[in-house]
This record gives sequence, structure tokens and C-alpha cells, in this order.
Amino acid sequence: MDFSLGNNRSSEDGSMIRVTINHIGEETREIVINPDRFLPSRQLIRQQLDSGKLGDVGLVRVHRWEPRDAASVDEVLGLPASLVHDLDVVLWLVGRSPDSVYAVEQSDSELGQSRGRFLQVHLGFPGGAMALLDFADRLPPGEGYQSLSVIGSAGAAYADDQQNMQLVFRGGRPQTLRADESGRRHSALVQETIEALQAGGDVAAHVADWQNVVKVAEAVRQSFASNKPLGTDCDETRSRSRETSVRTLTSSATTQFRCAVLSTVKHDYVARGVATHPRFKLVVVADDPQIPDWAHERNQQFADAHQIPYVRDVERALREFDVQVAIVSPEAERHVDLSVRAAALGKHIVQDKPLTTRRSEADRLVEAIERSGVKFLMWNRNFIPAVVHAREQIAAGAIGQPYAVHLDFYFAKDAGLPKGSRLPGYPPLDWQAVLIAAHVDGSDGGVGVEPMGELAIEGIYPLGYLRMLTGCEVRRVFARSASHFHQLNADNGVEDLASVTLELDNGAIASLAIGRIGAASHPSGGEIKLHVLGSEGALVVSESRPEVGVYYRGQPVKEFRQRRIANDNDFLLADNFAQAIDMGGETILDARASRAIYATVAAALESCRTGQSVEVK
Repeated sequence: MDFSLGNNRSSEDGSMIRVTINHIGEETREIVINPDRFLPSRQLIRQQLDSGKLGDVGLVRVHRWEPRDAASVDEVLGLPASLVHDLDVVLWLVGRSPDSVYAVEQSDSELGQSRGRFLQVHLGFPGGAMALLDFADRLPPGEGYQSLSVIGSAGAAYADDQQNMQLVFRGGRPQTLRADESGRRHSALVQETIEALQAGGDVAAHVADWQNVVKVAEAVRQSFASNKPLGTDCDETRSRSRETSVRTLTSSATTQFRCAVLSTVKHDYVARGVATHPRFKLVVVADDPQIPDWAHERNQQFADAHQIPYVRDVERALREFDVQVAIVSPEAERHVDLSVRAAALGKHIVQDKPLTTRRSEADRLVEAIERSGVKFLMWNRNFIPAVVHAREQIAAGAIGQPYAVHLDFYFAKDAGLPKGSRLPGYPPLDWQAVLIAAHVDGSDGGVGVEPMGELAIEGIYPLGYLRMLTGCEVRRVFARSASHFHQLNADNGVEDLASVTLELDNGAIASLAIGRIGAASHPSGGEIKLHVLGSEGALVVSESRPEVGVYYRGQPVKEFRQRRIANDNDFLLADNFAQAIDMGGETILDARASRAIYATVAAALESCRTGQSVEVK
């Protein structure tokens, strides 16, 4: 099979990709791929439709406004290329061809303008579904605007640029920067589809899709000319087809690392996150024989789900299964022990948070990692798109030299009964028993025998952001904490709400507000924001953006209404780890950095106990 690509623009700027396929003895066929289908927001909405959560599509609404200097003058099928992209997305989401098309155009003379177009397209579909699309390329020079709303019989989804803006202060009124949803995932999914076609994937479906777009576009052009509604002479139904997805590598190396999962007692999301990258393969689950039955059960369930063996002997599994990587996620007290044992056998380590519950263990881990020469990665959130965006803005000098960073990190999760719900005299809630039970809904962040508050459990995330954005060590802290929300925390004397002032070694100041504030406090997991002040301006960054709003009938109370998109954090962490192994560099959060964050948390907790500022050691 011959395989070629063509067009005057690349997929990165959103234009159509033409794929020519020549099978020996068969007619040459051209397939057109619309990269807009692969934008994370569009993929998420399609998934919600395919799952039935939104019901049947009733209305699709698209706005696309572009600046006068944009590439919207490029045409596909005699229409602006961007409008054709949107037509294709609408047909793909509705899953049927329209039986009526009405299109109107506003001429430049009507507005007294010399260039640019305003086009509006109205589609009707068999069964009553409809779509409204408007396109304009009359905005002043600069960025454009896109919005996609899908209204279903049982729910709705909204993807709107207005939801994805971060604030920049550079003088005058606040400026906005869009949280871009394209990038690695967007381009990777497009490439995966091309590779699937090259490998013999279903060509006919792609040909039919493009032929349908051509028919609708022709009807749109005729309606512009005639000012009349038209039919499309298309088939009334089209099957929804999803392209096969196979991850592509971001580095040139292809060696696959075999991984031993050393316990999934605390979280299995670390192992699942590592496995999103094709360089890593889970081959065995292992743990110590003396752990309790409930822990063995969790390990066995994970092993069964991934069709790999469960071995009740850590050292034997590390030796006999030819592994290069250990993924460590037991109870918090056992984190360092399993990591040190893996390092002693020369295995690279990915570890769950927190680093440890004891300072001596933190020091023991650093010594073991550096003595063995293996690579260590503490699982974190530093590659979340909004955080990466903030780092890029700071590195580009958008706000000058940062002198203050303020972190809000509120998890809208419960931890069992609310504070005050138990009568005086009742025995205190058992920490481990409650956390074991909480595993069902994923609210068991602090699994272990020793009770841990939010600073210990989640502090690594915002403090990891601080370290990445400033590159500085924390020198001194002052903190306050309270058991404010949950009976479990109050009974066990650990905080669910805390505030910390942090003084950095370059003279910068930071603050952290952190809490497990209860599910009723936020519809989508919690408010997480970064406020950064610099010598030339400031940033206000919402960690959840870009996002898509999804709402539907019967939606579970605990299901997030605002869904994060374009989030490749797991994949990028794993890729960072692979590159560190390949190139001999350090990971984005290595053992020494993890130890520094642990020391910051420990100092903050000491400050809470003493009421004094505390030096970080």
C-alpha cells in the first residue's frame, strides 16, 4: 500500500489532512481527516453521547469567530475551511445526515466593511434534531473564539473558550490567555488514526464520512446562492464510528520497561497512570505475605484485572520477572520500605505520595536512591495543562520575576461523617477502618495505620507546583490548621483545613490554603488556583482549565459537572520518567525534591502545634 499526506497546512494549525491510499490492483482513494474531531473537548462530548448519558441529540450550537488576519480565507469545498471543520464535527456528533439546509450570508456592504464574511448555517435532521452554526472572520487582529454546545434529551455538554481563560495582569485592564486544548494529545490522536489506516484500518467509513460532508457543504453553498432551504440527498443515518487509538511515543527510544506493581493497597491510579505510556508494561503485582487479608484482596483484584500474576514475595517478584521498574503504592507507612528494597535490587522507582510519615525514612530513601543510582519519580500533578501553561508564561517573562505565589488547593471530597454528627461519649472513629471502607468511592487518600491530615496527604501537589514555578527552596513556614469539616479528622486529631505562609530562599513569599472541604462545597472536585505576582505583572490560573461542562438527567451526585480536558498528566509523567532513565537526567520530582517537600510539610505541622514559625530542615 502506498501512503501519502497532502494539503497546504499541517494538522497542528487545524486544517484538514488528506490521506491518499493506493492498494495494489485497487482504485486510489483519498481520505480526509478533520483534526477538530480529536480535540479533547470534542472527544469528551462524543464519549458522553456514546455512553447514552446525554440522550438523543436535539440541538448542536457552534460559534466560530476569527480575526480578520486569520487563515480563514483558506477554503475547502468552496467554503471557509473552519466552517467545513465545524460541519464535519456536527455530522459526526449527530450521527445522521441532515434532510434540510438553510444558509444565509451577510455581505460586507451591509456593514460597511471591506473584508471578512459572516455566514450562518441552519441544519435540520430526520427525527427532529437540529444544528445552528455561525462563522465570522471580522474580529480585530488577535485571537478568535470557539464555542460548542450539545443539547440532548437527557443532558447537555458545553465547550466554550470563555470557560478556558486564565488572567494576566500587565497594566491596564486584565488580559486573558486561553488554556489551549490542543497539543500532544490532539496531534497524537490524529497520527494514530493515520497509522491505523496505514495498517489496514476501515477506510470505507472515512470515505463515507467525507463524501457526506461534501454533500452537505454543496447544499450549504447552494442555499447561500438561492436564499432557500435545500435538501442534501444524503442517507438519513450514519453509524457512529470511533477510530482505533494506539499511543504514540514522544521519544525516539522504543525499549519497553517491565514493571512490578508493589502493592495497590493505597491507590492503583499510579500503576494505571504509568501504564498509559507504551514504554511501560505491567508484568506482576507483588507484596509481602504478612499483610492483612483486605490488602491481599486489593492486590489480587488489580492483578486479575490486568491479567498478570500476584506474587506474595516482593524480592522474588523483582528478581524472577525481569523487571526494571517498581511502582510503589502500599499504606503510607510502607512507602519508603518497599522503595528502598526495590532500589537495593537496582530497580527504578515510581512512588505514590506522600513520601513517608517519618523524617528518618525520608533520609533513608534519598541515601538508598543515590547509592544505587536508580531513578526515582514521586507521582504528582506538575504536567496538568494549566500548571504547564503557567510555567511557560513565567519562563517567557510574561510577568517578569515572580515575587509571590499563592496556592489554593481545596478538594471537594468528604471523609465520612461531618464533624459534630456523633454524640459525646461515642468511641472515636478508627482511621484505618474508615479509610478502607472509603476505597469504594475513591476518597481514601490517607490509607494507613497512622492518621494523616490534608497537609501530609495532598500537600505534595501544590508544593510541587511552587517548586516548579519558582525553582526555590522553602526556608521558613508559619501555619495554622483545624479539624473543621469531618468527624474522622476531629476524632484522630489531624487537620482537614490548613493555611501556610512560606518564605523562600530567594526572598519570595508564598502562601498555601489547603483543605478537604466536603463534596457539597463544589460541583466539580474543588477550587484549585494559582495566583502569581511578578515584577512586571501577575497571573491568575485555574488548574481545572481547559474544561467542558457536562450535565444530564440522573447524573450521580458525586459525578463532576465540569470535566477536565487535554490532560496528559499521567502520560507526560511516565514520559518524563522514561527520558530520565534513557538520558541519565533527573525526573520532574526526584527523591531530593520529594524529601524537601516532606520537610516543608513537617515544618508546617510543627508550626501548627507550637504556634511559632519554623525553619525547614
